[in-house]
Amino acid sequence: MIDTTGIAPQAYIAISEATGIPNNGDMHIVERLHLAKPDVLHDDLEITAPKVLTASWKTTRIYRRYPERHYEVTEGECAQEDLSAGKDRFGNDIFILNEQNPDGSVRAVK
Repeated sequence: MIDTTGIAPQAYIAISEATGIPNNGDMHIVERLHLAKPDVLHDDLEITAPKVLTASWKTTRIYRRYPERHYEVTEGECAQEDLSAGKDRFGNDIFILNEQNPDGSVRAVK
């Protein structure tokens, strides 16, 4: 089981790959991963966001492995340090991009 809280307020609740709704900073996700059959992984999600959803939303994401295909995994980087907590004009929790130096490094938050 994976229990996720403290999700950035601007992270959208994905309805599909192209559509989502804002979570308003109170989202909580519980995931249960299991093999449904060989090479098929199910990720059962229960998403709770009381400020946005009237009830928990349950969905399953299905991942298939194709052993005959070969992919290279590359390293990624999270840029969370580029953001500071703030509020939008409606009072919703958001993150604001910190100012950057000419070389692209982040200026220290005061």
